Amino acid sequence: MKYFIYCDESGETSFSKDSKHQHFSICALTVEESQRNKIKNTIRRKHAKLYRKGWPKDIEIKASLLHGLNFNKKIPPKLKKSINGDQFIKETLKSLKNSYSPRIDFFAVNKDEIVDEEFKNASYGIAYNYFAGKLLLPLIVKCRDSYITLDERSKETHSQMHFNGYIETQVRGYAIENNLNIRLEIEHANSRNNYGLQAVDYFSWSIYRKIEHNDERFFNVFKNLIKTKERWYCK
Repeated sequence: MKYFIYCDESGETSFSKDSKHQHFSICALTVEESQRNKIKNTIRRKHAKLYRKGWPKDIEIKASLLHGLNFNKKIPPKLKKSINGDQFIKETLKSLKNSYSPRIDFFAVNKDEIVDEEFKNASYGIAYNYFAGKLLLPLIVKCRDSYITLDERSKETHSQMHFNGYIETQVRGYAIENNLNIRLEIEHANSRNNYGLQAVDYFSWSIYRKIEHNDERFFNVFKNLIKTKERWYCK
């Protein structure tokens, strides 16, 4: 059986003093191949409601934008009055949860508590690859046949960061050491055209909202779906 894993990050893995983010998190949504259409149907149905209200076609619907709706100048004032962004996020999370009960795994990191200067000063992308690997390797091993999709526009997974090679090395090494046959494909797709990436955005943002701002309203909707919950130096 093939499993599809959609991965998204929130916050920023940079350890620059100019970074405004104290934490970052990496979230994975895993679903069986037979259940993929339920993601598509749920997201299409929910987002269609916004488009019917007049949501601009050139603006991607994302949880962070819905939450900060009143501060976005590109959204027409009339539309802002007709949408409760936070309520829409909750309703979408509930619909995704009830439609196919996806598996959610995440890692969250408090950057202020990492003291290893060599790690903090390593080339950009090293931190992301390291923590993404720790999150994804157990999932890949468990699934045995998986297709991982990430947002091609994410600066964290740019081709220069050698993400694919790092993950594949971890997986192939584990497979050899444990005499396992593991199939793995990795795709970097545009989230505008990928319903799985659009779905994981809601979960990823909600996790980050809890970690960074201690706002549990959205996280509590789906917390029972979480299998892996690792917090590095996070309360």
